[in-house]
Amino acid sequence: MTNSDSPEHLGDLAYDQATMADLDGIDRALIDGLVADGRASYAALARRIDMSQAAVKARVIRLLDSGVIHILGRIDPRALGYGEFAYCLIDVEGPVAPVAERLAGMAEAAFVLILAGARGLFVEFRASDAQHLDDAIERARSDPQVRGIDASSLVAYVKQDWSQSGGKTEAHDHRLGARRRNVDATDIKLLERLAANGRATFAEMAEAAGMSHAATRERVLALMAAGVVTVQTIVSPGVLGVKGYAGLMIDVDGPAGPVAKTIAAITDITLVALVLGRFDVLAEASYRDEAHLAELLDRVRAVDGVRQVEAFVYLVEVMESMTAGLT
Repeated sequence: MTNSDSPEHLGDLAYDQATMADLDGIDRALIDGLVADGRASYAALARRIDMSQAAVKARVIRLLDSGVIHILGRIDPRALGYGEFAYCLIDVEGPVAPVAERLAGMAEAAFVLILAGARGLFVEFRASDAQHLDDAIERARSDPQVRGIDASSLVAYVKQDWSQSGGKTEAHDHRLGARRRNVDATDIKLLERLAANGRATFAEMAEAAGMSHAATRERVLALMAAGVVTVQTIVSPGVLGVKGYAGLMIDVDGPAGPVAKTIAAITDITLVALVLGRFDVLAEASYRDEAHLAELLDRVRAVDGVRQVEAFVYLVEVMESMTAGLT
């Protein structure tokens, strides 16, 4: 991993099969509770499964320490004035890993994936304005192994919800519906702490920000209410019965909005965004096996208005930065 903000997941998880086998019904009930609310108190979780708070706390800590779950604050930089995003499919000559490492070192890189298929890399760039974004993409193009970049800029998120992965039917709305909010250095400190640990206590955040407990609680809740940050529980794919994830770049005939909404309603589609560029809609799908992925692709292709789908399977997550574009 190249970035300390990056949770280990997908193909680089900090857990083993023995840990997976050790999970029991109580663990899974706790995971369900934390997916619904990553900051649920130990008291609330204890009531949910009828256990003592001490026992619940010990189990949650074990789930976190083993890498079965990661609880992180996902920050929407648009709310902070960082409104330009680009999703880039990158053609690479020669080995892909060295290029991935170099691009992951760029301050504007928020997400770097090594892919299976004709495209070697998928990179999400975030920037303060269009010129800044263009400069970042041009710097990526200047890498001696990069042979081409197909960039699509973000228009709007339609869905961000990983709670249904693995066939779960209970949906939790985790879209980042951010409204522009003026933030100061204190807010940034709080956001950075939440990005690293979504269950950081108000006391821990108060100490980091040099504020009172009450003032810290008020600020954090306001940031969450404004959609600047959402606390999400990321569950290791093995727990959910998920083998992996695939990205879908979709060409549309006619208006893209209705197509995006229809695709977003499909279980196991975890992310949908409207984009500008060669493609019209970007989506992410979680799949249990190759047959399931083929079924999902056909369901997307069957959506009225879909002209073409370019799919790429995630192999390795090189980095994910929760704070890219924050400072």
